Amino acid sequence: LILVAPLFIVLLPLVWYVNGWPVFYSGIRMGRDKKYFVMYKLRTLPVDFEKQYDAHLVSYRHGYTLPWFCRFMRDTRLDELPQLLNVLKGDMDFIGPRPVRPSVYKSICSEIRAYDKRFLVNPGLVGYSQLFTPHSTPKRIRSFIDNRASKYKKSLVFDVFIICLAGFGVIQKTIRMLCRFGYLFVMDKLLKRYSNKRGLDRIKQAKGEVFFCNSEQSYKDCFLSHGEPCGALVDINEKHMRVDTDIPIEDEGAITIRCRAMVKTKLAKRETKSFFCAVNVFMRYDVPQGKYKYTYILEYDPCSELNRYFVDQYFLKKSLMRYVI
Repeated sequence: LILVAPLFIVLLPLVWYVNGWPVFYSGIRMGRDKKYFVMYKLRTLPVDFEKQYDAHLVSYRHGYTLPWFCRFMRDTRLDELPQLLNVLKGDMDFIGPRPVRPSVYKSICSEIRAYDKRFLVNPGLVGYSQLFTPHSTPKRIRSFIDNRASKYKKSLVFDVFIICLAGFGVIQKTIRMLCRFGYLFVMDKLLKRYSNKRGLDRIKQAKGEVFFCNSEQSYKDCFLSHGEPCGALVDINEKHMRVDTDIPIEDEGAITIRCRAMVKTKLAKRETKSFFCAVNVFMRYDVPQGKYKYTYILEYDPCSELNRYFVDQYFLKKSLMRYVI
């Protein structure tokens, strides 16, 4: 607590300025042996948000867009710092599976195979799966990672390694987000050369490609097809993507597409990842002098939880340690 006191001095006034009072959030969580305890966080959501969307992950689909500072706090995990009090009280350890809300456990997690293994130990301030996956990761995937990690023989060296890895991830994520914010601020506010009209940060894709799936094709057939890409996936955010193509897309009705890009995984190695989604035309531009005839802004919805995970993990790069797995 003494080491992070300077952070609290900086963050508390900012949380109060952005979200008002109270600056702390306290919620019921399930700990060891499924015992309930009160967990603390810095507040990044409206006071009544949990009552409205109790067992759901906050996203733009709720009609509420997080302020940039709140997204920064959640993505860098700085909102978790007050849980050091839970560690001092003995409710949590530094390392372990993350505590779960009772409503989430009852509605989603209770049917997941071997999920209850997490209740054999204290929940942790730093979770194994929390390091390597974004918030939207399906609980089955996170449970698998936590259970695999729990098999390793624990030692002080192992705990110190995980804590250092988490610290490195937080610092890396913080620097990256602050640099991006500074760039957007300079380009938009000072130089007037850039404006993010879509509201959410757009992430450019390396060698991004799109494939249009025929209505008769299954996802497997579309995935295994080796045809030429139908266009380029230029950038993407949580709600929209930009696609350049020579093929006109109908304005009415959703179509299914496969998006593919070259992303960094496993300690910065580059691999090809893809996901399926249903898209609707949000905006269209004709580009007669460009490489492609049309530029589309498409509103998309991933076809499954797993596809949403691929979007957040590899295309939006939301995990804390995105270059590890």
